[in-house]
Amino acid sequence: MERLECIRYRIQYFIVVTVRIVFWFFGLFLPVKKNRILFCSFHGMQYTCNPKYIFESLYRQYGRQFEYVWVIDDATKIPEEFRLVVKTVKFRSLKYICHMMRADVIIDNSGFEVALPKRKKQLFINTWHGGGAYKKVAAGFNMRSKGLAWYIRRIQKLTNGTTDCFLSSSKTFTEVTAKDFHIDRSCFVPTGMPRNDRFFYPSAGRSRNLRQQICGLYDIVPDNLLVLYAPTFRNNGRNMRNIGSDVCCPCIEHALAMTFGRNITFLYRRHICRNDIATHSRHGTPDVVDLTQYPDMQDLLDIADVLITDYSSSIWDFALTGKHGFLYMPDLPEYEYDRGFYTPLDKWPFPYAESIDELCELIAAYNAEENEKRISDHYRLLGSYECGKAIPSVIEIIKGHTC
Repeated sequence: MERLECIRYRIQYFIVVTVRIVFWFFGLFLPVKKNRILFCSFHGMQYTCNPKYIFESLYRQYGRQFEYVWVIDDATKIPEEFRLVVKTVKFRSLKYICHMMRADVIIDNSGFEVALPKRKKQLFINTWHGGGAYKKVAAGFNMRSKGLAWYIRRIQKLTNGTTDCFLSSSKTFTEVTAKDFHIDRSCFVPTGMPRNDRFFYPSAGRSRNLRQQICGLYDIVPDNLLVLYAPTFRNNGRNMRNIGSDVCCPCIEHALAMTFGRNITFLYRRHICRNDIATHSRHGTPDVVDLTQYPDMQDLLDIADVLITDYSSSIWDFALTGKHGFLYMPDLPEYEYDRGFYTPLDKWPFPYAESIDELCELIAAYNAEENEKRISDHYRLLGSYECGKAIPSVIEIIKGHTC
């Protein structure tokens, strides 16, 4: 079985190399188009994350000075106000390939398409899709497959030099990502995450209006304690899957109500997975609203009073708000064995539990001052670059390339 897997990865690598050669040849006849900027989030699944925030700021400042292309499987996910100024292409379609090969600037939160060679005149900005340094990624995680390990090493060598700018949220992120992705540290830009700039310029009116808007849309009582449960995915690649909503249960509801003195509404959000077709519109008792399809996670972090997650980098973003957080890790031994962590768990910004009973105890023992200190210590330990100026920094990079 292991031998067959190794053969499969070698065939896959051979196909990638062959396709790159073919597209390199066609690239000789396709010039890069000046001022065309291509944006992509999660392989075209959503209009969200760092590319969204960069695009909207860029458009509001410079309008049609640039040509904007979004990689999106469903064009209706682009807000109406931008639909007349944005071209859309489906991920890995023929139009996608043409625009990728001709774009002046490419902004992606997952990485450059490995089957396409980057042109010398192109600027590629990898925004990534998570801050901090939590679960291991790329060559860093505990790969039990020799075939996969071989394939990742070869692909990284093949694509060496593709990334021009890699946005970094912290000193530790730069250190571990440069090593795991085999990218020179000089490519990392200490900007913080563009999607997090909003948390440095809080507006009570904006947050209140956003809360009212989302609560009205999903028939939620606005005065309830909104508890966002957002676990990350399990496994990798085609085997990526989500876990259930077992945290949204009566005993956790009771513990939260006793600690915070308010009625509870759970906002359940699964990770973005292309093969995730499960839908759970609403549960009755406790009150659970499924917001997996809500387009912007940052909106949910903004309106949530409490975050419960596990190994997700959403804890990095949410901790910037200074609000209450807890970590639920029922499969910790297996997850640590399969993947591993960059930062020791006791140094993460929120305390963790491995069972529902332990989570209830954490909630009952919650202390606001300890929460604040733990968050502060965490950002200091990782050397945070977050300062609310990521978007202007990225726009300066883009302008420096296109002017």
